[in-house]
Amino acid sequence: MIFEIDVSGEDILNKNYTICIAGKNNNIIKGFKFDQDLIEKLNSNYRSGNYKYKNSRKGKVSFKIRLYSLVIYYCFKSLNIKENISLNLCKDFYGKEEDIKVNLKYFLGDILKLRLDRFCFARLDKDSNAHVYSHLMRKDKNNKLPTYLNIRLEDFEKYLKK
Repeated sequence: MIFEIDVSGEDILNKNYTICIAGKNNNIIKGFKFDQDLIEKLNSNYRSGNYKYKNSRKGKVSFKIRLYSLVIYYCFKSLNIKENISLNLCKDFYGKEEDIKVNLKYFLGDILKLRLDRFCFARLDKDSNAHVYSHLMRKDKNNKLPTYLNIRLEDFEKYLKK
């Protein structure tokens, strides 16, 4: 089963940043939109040294990659997929592809026991469901789309704290 993953927004730690996974040949769509309250708590806890990421430029990038990977993990966890998957990821974290692969192999492979056949990092087509829905979710002011996951601060912190 092939899944595409895309984001919409300027920075993962900005309000309304969305991450969306979509099945390439089916109607599976899941995603998450960061709200201001969650972003403020994550940033505050990061700056306070509560997470295992150093308060530095490199540490901040690693922190963002972990958040991105965690959203993808929770999206797949909600789907209960048992078959092999391939991932087509939009190149939204340029130069960090290997870090993303390591994180996703851990979360999807080791924890969820999914068999990951392939990782492909490239710009997704403008018509891909992941691209379209990540944009729609970011623009959805009332959060009315049925695709949203509810991921709480505690869910993130389970994998962020020292």
